[in-house]
Amino acid sequence: MVSVKCLGGKRKRKWYAYCSYVCGINSWQLRKVIDDHNCSRDFNVKLMASKWLSERMEKTVRENPNMKVMDIRDKVSRKWNVGISRNMAFRARTIAKDNVEGSFKEQFRRIYDYGHELLRKNPGPKLKIKVENSNGELIFNRFYACLKACKDSYMCCRPIIGLDGCFLKGKYEGELLTAIGRNGNEKILPIAYAVVDVENKDSWTWFLELLIEDLGGEVVCATCTFISDQQKGLLLAIQDLLPEVEQRYCVRHLCSNFRKKYP
Repeated sequence: MVSVKCLGGKRKRKWYAYCSYVCGINSWQLRKVIDDHNCSRDFNVKLMASKWLSERMEKTVRENPNMKVMDIRDKVSRKWNVGISRNMAFRARTIAKDNVEGSFKEQFRRIYDYGHELLRKNPGPKLKIKVENSNGELIFNRFYACLKACKDSYMCCRPIIGLDGCFLKGKYEGELLTAIGRNGNEKILPIAYAVVDVENKDSWTWFLELLIEDLGGEVVCATCTFISDQQKGLLLAIQDLLPEVEQRYCVRHLCSNFRKKYP
């Protein structure tokens, strides 16, 4: 048997329906109904859960991964005539994206797969993956890559190395460190890149030590000119590793910093 009743309102006599299953005819029979209902409609349904909604939103998220939370709320309102909160829409979108693309945590766990794929597709690169042990679980810390084709190409470029870093936006933040060169046609050539937890002297020292080793050691890199934007800890790292090397500042960043102070 199944009974349904209205939980809203303050009246003693509320809407109620009762039905039971009739085995002989394999059907349900309505036995009792109190058809007295004057409660206003509530568009917030407690049975609506973010997990249930994420399963219905997977196809939409797959077609439009950058779908906004407000668009999800509008879609739910039009399709099911139900109102949901921003938090529920955000959670549903997150679960759906995890099911479609994989979770951020799972992607970091596959960093070794990414490294092996680079080695398989580009024989001869240098890869460094640094992890930390936290209560028996390996936590990603740093990653360095210098592809062989880029390293060999730099040997034909001008003795100039540009160093820069930028923020990584997402669930797990970090810093992307890069080293680039310039060829004879004034085209930019990526040399190496690294993902680190924070930009400071220690991370730049770790990155530069690997870069110097890849490019032939201190003897070769000492003849190069390094161009940067005075990144945090970078100047100190260069002075420790290559104290006599030429250093220059990027003119565009220098102009931007000057205009910030003297508009």
